[in-house]
Order: sequence, then structure tokens, then C-alpha cells
Amino acid sequence: MKIRRIVFNLHLYIGLVVGLFLVIVALTGSLLVFREEIETQLYPELMITDVRGEQAPVQRILDAVERAYPQDHIFSLRVPRQPGQTYLVKMNHAHDLFVYADPYSGELLGAHRQSDTFMGWITLMHTQLLLGERGKTILGIGGLLLICMSTTGLYLWFPPNGRVLEGFKVNRSGSWKRRIFDLHRAFGIYTVFFLLIIGLTGVSLVFNKTTVELVDFLTISPPRPAPVLSDPSRKDSHIRSLDQLLQHADRLLPAQTTWINFPQTPQAPWIVRKKAPEELHPNGRNFIHFDQYTGEVLLTENALTAPLGTRIYNALYPLHIGVAGGLPTRILQVAAGFSTVVLFLTGYVMWRNKRKTNKRKVTDGISFMGQSGKLFR
Repeated sequence: MKIRRIVFNLHLYIGLVVGLFLVIVALTGSLLVFREEIETQLYPELMITDVRGEQAPVQRILDAVERAYPQDHIFSLRVPRQPGQTYLVKMNHAHDLFVYADPYSGELLGAHRQSDTFMGWITLMHTQLLLGERGKTILGIGGLLLICMSTTGLYLWFPPNGRVLEGFKVNRSGSWKRRIFDLHRAFGIYTVFFLLIIGLTGVSLVFNKTTVELVDFLTISPPRPAPVLSDPSRKDSHIRSLDQLLQHADRLLPAQTTWINFPQTPQAPWIVRKKAPEELHPNGRNFIHFDQYTGEVLLTENALTAPLGTRIYNALYPLHIGVAGGLPTRILQVAAGFSTVVLFLTGYVMWRNKRKTNKRKVTDGISFMGQSGKLFR
């Protein structure tokens, strides 16, 4: 019972201190599970276009972007995944100016800063708490606390009397306090494993370097190959067009191109990212690195033939966003995120009730002692 009391206090005070913070992170994450669908409804003029004819050369779109935004530089390019989806060009860095282009005409459709849109703001809140790298670290610590809350809650859920089935239902005939307790316990057991997955995968994405090293160590896997840099001394060489690089990438690895990362330093390569049909990751984890000056292939990473440790790490992000099992797991992921509201509110109500009861006992005890003193004078 002493151990149970310690675990109870740990579960209680973590919930009181960071419960609301975890609710905010969980709710923003739940919205992001369907981010693309939500943004398509909010900004159809930017996200979708009519399907018609052949697609325009990628280089034509990039030239149009550079003419329209000469003070900015291209960071990355999202390639349409299905007919009718537009190009997304990210400018300056991953969370700054977003420019959209029609893949058939090459026409620029519009642009916005990520922080100026509802879903963009939700993304920045969920991934960095609007604080940059410092926010990511705070989120990682929050993920560790979520794991602690989930494991302590699971321990407390198991009843000392062994009546396990009672923990899955709410006794409607009991007092309202009893119903609050049953609601908290039932919601906890139905969502605890999803919350554990969210916490574990979230921590792995924040502290990714440590996670990669740990997974490689546990699976006795070689590390992911180090990037091969471009050679600035060959900057006068004639590089083929980006469209030719993409055609070369398709020959090397015949899979859907999802992103193109542009060189941001004199040594950085072009990186073409691809998704194989067998992959769970929505963006794929296949990478082809090209020398930015010559177009020479520097490195090819195939996710399907990667070492076990790399394949395990590649599965963590799909688990985190709920796409591993398609639409059903995405819905369950959203439900788990919204369940944190119920868990926080019911937990808070139970704490307030207990606090009021303890205060009443203390008050009654003082009153009794005062009355006793009068009797024995």
C-alpha cells in the first residue's frame, strides 16, 4: 500500500502540474492528424487544381518562384502526391513562407506565412510551442512525463481486490463522485496504450539522435550512412536541370518523389526524397543525394533494404501520427488525443473533492477539540 500511495502521488502531481499543457499538445496533435484534409477545405484555391494535360517542368515553377520572391530563397519543394494536388514551395526554412503552384500551367496560385494560418499556427504550437528549438526540448520532457503518467495510471488501474472487469465500465447507479472516478478510470484504460505510443514516439522524434543510437545499439545495426558533401571546387561545372535530376532519380529508384531539399550551404547536396508503396511513412524514407554542382550521385538510401535499426526508427513517425493502420488508426489517434480532456477534467474534479473532504475533516477536528476543551474546563 505504501508503494501504491507513492505511485498515486506521482500520478496526481504530474497531472496537476503539466496536465493542461499535455492536453494542449494532445489536442493540437489530434488536429494535425487530418491537417491536409482540413487545409484543403480551408484553402482549396491553394491546395487543389483541375487535372489537365501534361505537368509543367519543375524548373519553370522554380524560376517563377524566384522571380516573384527575389528576396527569399527556396528551401524545399513538395511534389504532388496525386492528380490535382498543387506544388508547395517552402521558402527560407521549413516554417516560413509557403508558395503554391499549379503543376500543369506552372502558375503561382498564392502564398502565406505558416504562422499566419490556423493550421500553420497549430503546427508550430504542437512541434515547438512557438519557441523554436527550446520549445522542442520542452515537448520532449512533456513526452517523458506523459509516459510516466500513463505507466503510473496503468499501475493504479489494477484494483487491489482483483476485480479487473470493474475498471472497464462506469457504475451509473453510484454517486456522482463515484461516476467521475469510474469515468476517469475507464477512459484511462481504453486510451493508455495509444497515449503511451504517442509519448514514446513523440520523445523519439524530439531526441532523435539519442533514439537512433539506442535503437541501433539494441538491434546491433550499423548506423545510417553519413551524408556525402558536394565539392565547391567544382562549382564551375555544368549541372543538369532539376528535371533531369528527377528523371535520373526515377531510374535509380522507381518510386514516387515526395520532396526535394535544396542545398542551403556550399557543401550541401540536392536531396530527392521518395516513397515506395510498401512504406508506412507518408513521405517515404528513400533519399538520393546529388552533388549540387555536377549532378553526380553521392549517396542512395533505400528504406526497404536499410538495416533493422533504421527501419524501426523509420516506423516511429507513422505510429506517432496514426497512419500505420490507415483511416481507423487515424481516428483512434484523434480520439486518444481528445480523451486527455476528459482525463484532465475528471482528475482535477477528484482532486478538488478530496481536498474539500480533507479540509472539512480538519475543520471538524478543530471544532471538536474546541468543544472538548469547554467540556473539561
